[in-house]
Amino acid sequence: MTFKNIVKPILVLTLICLSVALLLAVVNYVASPIIAEATAEAERKARSEALPGATDFAEVSLSDYADLPDSVAACYRDNAGGGYVFLVKGAGYGGKSNPITLLIGITPDGKIAGIKITDVSGETAGIGDKVKKNDFTARFTGLDATGLSDDLKVSGATYSSNGVKQGVRDAFTAFAAVTEE
Repeated sequence: MTFKNIVKPILVLTLICLSVALLLAVVNYVASPIIAEATAEAERKARSEALPGATDFAEVSLSDYADLPDSVAACYRDNAGGGYVFLVKGAGYGGKSNPITLLIGITPDGKIAGIKITDVSGETAGIGDKVKKNDFTARFTGLDATGLSDDLKVSGATYSSNGVKQGVRDAFTAFAAVTEE
C-alpha cells in the first residue's frame, strides 16, 4: 500500500467534492434572490386572482385575533379597501397532513370575490383535483357566509369538495374576526 494507491484517490475525491460544493454555493447565492422574487410575484398574482382588481396587499397579523380556525394560515388586506384575501389550508382527501391550499377573496360587504386553489397535491389525481377547476370555484363567487349549500360539490370528490367548503367557512370566520373593529 503506497501513497499513490490510498492517499492520492482520497485527495482527488476530496477536491472534487469541495469544488462541487463551492459551485453549488455560488449558484444558490446567485439564484436565491431571483427565486424569492419570482415566488413573491406568483403569490401576489394569486392574491389578485382571488380578489380581482386588488394589486397591493398588506399582511394582517393573525396573532391579534383569538379563536381563529387553525386552517387559516394568513390574511392579506387590500390597501385600496377592496377586501381581504385569506390563505386557508382545507382538509380534503389528503387530510390535514396534505391539505388543499386556497386563497379566498372576500369583499368588504362579506361576499366571495374569488377563490384561487394553489395546491391539491394531496387529492386523488383526476378526481379530487377537479376542485381546482374554474367551473367549481366560480360557483362560490358572490356567495356570503350563509350561501354555502350542499350542492357545491364535485361528483366523486366529496372529501375534496367538503375540504374547500370548510376552508371557505373558516375564511368567513376569520373575515368576521378581522372586520369586527
